Amino acid sequence: MSICRGCGASIDWITTTKGKSMPVDPEPVFIIEGAGKDRFVTDEGEVILGRRALPEEESHDLPVAFVPHWKTCPNAGDFRRK
Repeated sequence: MSICRGCGASIDWITTTKGKSMPVDPEPVFIIEGAGKDRFVTDEGEVILGRRALPEEESHDLPVAFVPHWKTCPNAGDFRRK
């Protein structure tokens, strides 16, 4: 586990299937694939599109993935390449 240099939050790193390291929030979430355009990354590094399941929609039948930290970091813009 690492600490975000922008906001001080705990983050983990997952290597995507394309070989890139992606910072993610450490808590996994349930995903409803195809129901949105948000990006999530699985333990295996696969990037999937969808939306986070609402609490009443959560089910062990749904895929579990991680939210990229740039989605939740208030200082993400400081790290974007120009």
